[in-house]
Amino acid sequence: MILQKGDPIGWLKQTPSDAKFIAAFEKESDRHHFYGTYYGINGVRTLLSKFQKDLDTQEFEIYKILADEITVFAWGRFKHRIRPTDKIFESYWAIVCEVEDGKIKYFRGFEDTGALEASFRGD
Repeated sequence: MILQKGDPIGWLKQTPSDAKFIAAFEKESDRHHFYGTYYGINGVRTLLSKFQKDLDTQEFEIYKILADEITVFAWGRFKHRIRPTDKIFESYWAIVCEVEDGKIKYFRGFEDTGALEASFRGD
């Protein structure tokens, strides 16, 4: 499974219908519109469309990937320009994934949510 930066079709092809993707927090929140749990191909499509609309990736580094037959853990650092505010959101990140039949069944992302929320504020 190889996913390229800016390749939403690749992500969707690697998503089973029962997938569960969590963006920072399991529950939706008025703190940020990315937060919540996204299910299946349509859910992942929704999450990726939010990313594409609002994030202009300036830098993306993967420091390490650890994996076994079903679990993948990775971490690194990124820097995004936030399109609505033109501010920079920079954070270390980590993800954990579970893979079944070569597809991402479970995905959970971790990042500096305080910095994310601040970068979207218009002040």
